[in-house]
Amino acid sequence: MVITTRSMGSAGSRAATPAPKAEATAKAQANAAASSPTAAKTPPTSPKKASTPKKLRRDLSSPPPAILGYGLSDLLSLAICGYIGGRCMQLKFPGPATLSAAWWGWSLAAAMVTSFGGGTYYTLLMKQPGDRGFGWQDPVAVAAAVLGVIVSAVLVPACGHSGSPRLEDHIGLGCGEVFGLFDIVNSGILIAWGCSKSFVDSSGWQNPITRFLCTIVTTYVYSFGGGITRDLVARLLIGSSAGSVGNFSPEVVLPAIASTAFFYCLLVFKRSPFLQLGVGLPTVMLLFHAAGLAFA
Repeated sequence: MVITTRSMGSAGSRAATPAPKAEATAKAQANAAASSPTAAKTPPTSPKKASTPKKLRRDLSSPPPAILGYGLSDLLSLAICGYIGGRCMQLKFPGPATLSAAWWGWSLAAAMVTSFGGGTYYTLLMKQPGDRGFGWQDPVAVAAAVLGVIVSAVLVPACGHSGSPRLEDHIGLGCGEVFGLFDIVNSGILIAWGCSKSFVDSSGWQNPITRFLCTIVTTYVYSFGGGITRDLVARLLIGSSAGSVGNFSPEVVLPAIASTAFFYCLLVFKRSPFLQLGVGLPTVMLLFHAAGLAFA
């Protein structure tokens, strides 16, 4: 038994130790491979980096849409939306007496929904849970909407008061015409902001048709979702006396689709800030004005 064990151990040692001749041959082959010109020219391989799609690289390198650099335009829109909320509580929805405590409460609620409803829906649709920020979390934005309510409490009764100075005598436009003008301006700002935000947030999407359709839908939601919510809630609370949902009307839906498509093209083809704001924004407003005249 002892002899057998030793013989097995000796055999194993010999198998693990190469013969001198074989060892010399292996070293010669290794030296030849190292000194080969082909081996010297061949660089070490490294793992390939994931390439960024060309379209996505272009989007990421492009400057952001011009309207996003003008935060004051957003504050102006919020103030107009706040005014619309207060105006609805005086002229559209039957409710408490103007300037009463109940009126202020309902007017502020209508203003907040009108001002921030669409943006809230947009954020829930287009932003990941960890990347969401809402307009109503910004005290400056809330102050702009509240300012609109305060202005409505002064101007709307003044326009309807028989003893007040006629606005036409000062600027040549009646109260209704002035409101219509600001409503058109507000629609233009909202479309430009909604389209620009959606264009940026969908920059990584590969399907251009899906991206375009998403921009149409989310821009409409961003721009008019607050007003739709306000009118639907009013109809639930006070019935048909609250009137129709104005933002479902063709004079809003049709120009919203057309103007969003137009502004989207300006962004896709990387038009200059002058064309976006100096041509695109007025064109959007004119489309809403034309629709208002066509469906009047």
